[in-house]
Amino acid sequence: MLSKLLVFAGLLLCIQAQSISLEKDEVSISVEYADNSLSLAFSHNAEEKLVAQIGTDINLENVEECNGVDNCLQFDDVRLHITSNIENGFTILWTTTNTTHTFRDCFSLDSANTNWFGGPERINQTWPIETLTLTNLPNVPHEDQWGAILEPYWLNSKGAYIFVDERVPLFIDQNTDDSQDSVCFVAKIETPYQTRSRILLNYTISARANAREGHLHAIQHFLGKPSGHPASALIEKPIWSTWARYKKEISDAVLLEFANEIVDNGFSGQFEIDDYWETCYGSLTFRSPEFDDINNTVQAIKNLGFTVALWTHPFVNIDCDYTDIGVDNDFFAKNEQNSVLTSWWNSETNEALLLDFTNAEVSEWFVYRLQNLREKHGIDTFKFDAGETSWAPQTPILYGDVEKLPADMTAQYVRACATLGEYIEVRTGWRTQDLPVFVRMIDKDSRWGLNNGLASLVTTLLQMNMNGYTMVLPDMVGGNGYEDESPTDEMFIRWLQANTFMPSIQFSFVPWQFNDTIVEISRKFVELHAQYADKIIEAMEKSISDGYPVNPPVWWVDPTNAEALRQSTEYMLGEDILVAPILEEGAVTRDIYLLNERAQTSTSQLNSVTNLHSFYFILDVQRLSLAAGELW
Repeated sequence: MLSKLLVFAGLLLCIQAQSISLEKDEVSISVEYADNSLSLAFSHNAEEKLVAQIGTDINLENVEECNGVDNCLQFDDVRLHITSNIENGFTILWTTTNTTHTFRDCFSLDSANTNWFGGPERINQTWPIETLTLTNLPNVPHEDQWGAILEPYWLNSKGAYIFVDERVPLFIDQNTDDSQDSVCFVAKIETPYQTRSRILLNYTISARANAREGHLHAIQHFLGKPSGHPASALIEKPIWSTWARYKKEISDAVLLEFANEIVDNGFSGQFEIDDYWETCYGSLTFRSPEFDDINNTVQAIKNLGFTVALWTHPFVNIDCDYTDIGVDNDFFAKNEQNSVLTSWWNSETNEALLLDFTNAEVSEWFVYRLQNLREKHGIDTFKFDAGETSWAPQTPILYGDVEKLPADMTAQYVRACATLGEYIEVRTGWRTQDLPVFVRMIDKDSRWGLNNGLASLVTTLLQMNMNGYTMVLPDMVGGNGYEDESPTDEMFIRWLQANTFMPSIQFSFVPWQFNDTIVEISRKFVELHAQYADKIIEAMEKSISDGYPVNPPVWWVDPTNAEALRQSTEYMLGEDILVAPILEEGAVTRDIYLLNERAQTSTSQLNSVTNLHSFYFILDVQRLSLAAGELW
């Protein structure tokens, strides 16, 4: 059999006629060809970390070495090339100019022995993510199933990770009939990806000793670190939105009544004028007669000690005059049929248009109009909604590098929003972990479970942090009250307790809707959050400097512990505060997983911690002390 042994650019290569083996630093990779299939194995210090079947949708019958290119195999019009551009990692690159091909590489999840993290935000947010079922999921920000945050990043408990290049027209299959206990990375040209001159499947695999070290390696090379943190005032005091409580029934009188209620009950913070203030969506003009005195209303609210935020979005409905300006200047996203019509939750079918932020002039126009609005009415900041690619007419034809589309539209929208200051919030992102702004969880329902309810508050927090979005804004306490579901007093308090050690607290349903006891308990937890604001900011500064999650999973400080790796109902603030909220209806106790040997040895000091009748548990890992309190 033809074989050769080479040392090239720090790599030890062994290329046989139908296989490639490489070693570099502490890792090695082998790609073996047999029976017209390719198997991949990736190891760190001789411990196998990843195994895969690759090229499964390609005809692999005719294989030969690439002419003049090392560690490369050619299969007719398809090329497989393996390189190494980072320490402890290899890059796998499939390429072809035949755009009818599909590339599919499937990695074993080995879920009996391995946990996985990262992946997409989901409406039913399981954690860890190896049990998720994903079918032909386009890996771009999308509204369906709450896919607003989904970096092409899979990290496992063995310390290995996979990161797919942003130029890949990527779809994900996981735990489907054809991918049981596997995650498949699929590259093909289908909606939402527009036509291009080639198809590539390009991803890097890397490994370190454990999941913590692996994630920090991914932060260094791919995910990046935030450049700053949101305004301290948003961390110290709550945000108060009109949405869940009032929905669209708002006016000057309602705003003033709400603001005064907040102050009268001993609270303050940021006041958000949410949906349904515009004459038509996209006009940026306040409705009349509901807001005929909006300037005085805003000033009165500010005089009560609030900053004032205004909800906004990237749409223009067809009943607005600004559609003409947008069409004349090519400001709206269009599809392959040259139509600019789309739909969203505040329009009828095909009665809206979406601003195309891949056009740099759109960002300038959008920001300019909002700056004028802010100055005209004394508004301090904005709450930005939507921004996912799925709101565009499909298949969208956008500006810029076609291989970065359509996801770059989300990135450019979020970057435009972020120019308006440290008080803003967005709900989506794409390679925008560097921005110093809050990224909001998409709307939660007023339920208890992982089906977009209270339990998913914790798992979504973990998912976002482990995708590099560490400045997380939890959704409103008690959820949004959709479908005639409203929070009970028990749910409201449990939600607030779970939220207390997250970066900020948002209210819309309010404590005084229930009774004085709920007001008293709520005030206690808002004050507790304020007491820990410095700790939250300290964790944010650690994220800025080193890329650490602000609210990591419990395994972050014990990354080889199998029980810690499975935990989905606890989270941490920084590295020394463990939070174990009660998330089940009717429960007054819960089991707590305690961290590492040092914490485990302190159980006698914690007074039989697993049986405490309490509604929140906060373990200070440094002092090994527990704070607990009775429900009421």
